[in-house]
Parts: sequence; C-alpha cells; structure tokens
Amino acid sequence: EILGALMSMIIIWMVTGVLIYLACLRLLHPDYDIDATVMLITSACAVLTNILLGLILHQTGHGHSHGAQVRESLSALLEKPALSNASLRAAFVHIVGDLFQSISVLISALIIFFKPQYKIADPICTFVFSIFVLATTITILRDILTVLMEGR
Repeated sequence: EILGALMSMIIIWMVTGVLIYLACLRLLHPDYDIDATVMLITSACAVLTNILLGLILHQTGHGHSHGAQVRESLSALLEKPALSNASLRAAFVHIVGDLFQSISVLISALIIFFKPQYKIADPICTFVFSIFVLATTITILRDILTVLMEGR
C-alpha cells in the first residue's frame, strides 16, 4: 500500500518535471506551433475524465456485500473516513494533480484559441499549475515517508 502510494507520488513528480522542462524549452525556443482546437478538445476531455475519476475514487465503500460480512463492513464504512488508505489518498492526489494540469492546458488552449499571438500562455500556465501540483503532494509524501521510516 505504502510503496504504491510512493510510486504514485514519484510518477506525479516525474511528469511534472517533464512538463516544466518542456515549458522551459518553449520559452527558450518560441518558434513552435500550437493547434489550439486539438488542444482545447483534448484538455476538455481530460478535465471531464479526471473529475469523473476523482468522484469515483472518492466514494466510500464498494457498493456490494459478501454475505455475513455486511454488518461488519457497514460499521467499518461508518467509522472510516473516505480515502483513509494511503494509496487511495495518493491515487486521489494523483488524479487531482492530473486535473489541475488538464485545467492548465484548457486555460492555455482557450487563451491561444482566441488570441494565437499569446501562445506564451502555455508555458506560463504549466509553471503555475506545476507548482500547485507539487505543493499538494507534500502532505502525502510526508505521510508516506513517516510510515516508511517507522515513525508511527
């Protein structure tokens, strides 16, 4: 569970690092073309998908029973808050990170769609939302490291 959560955080940081690197390249070499229509459609689909995944993942319980365990499962569900499991929280944060990156691309796409000369919005939005994504993972990463270092 903890190693899965750690892997999720590492993937988030790696993807964010790649996005920051590509944004830097776009700032240094502004001779690139952007198809704003494709960017808009793709980012809108990504935003909707991440919202749907976040809602599904944030649900408490799995909606079916296993015979005699119904009463125990029900009481356990009532006692445990949603996303009490570290890897579920990490997966949720991963989806939230993807959602914010998708929103960043959507905002950039909207700006570029209506004002193509402002294509610098793409790397700027990437920087802003990357910082936000990295900041949201700090708490989960601290929890993971505490468990791995046997701090509990």
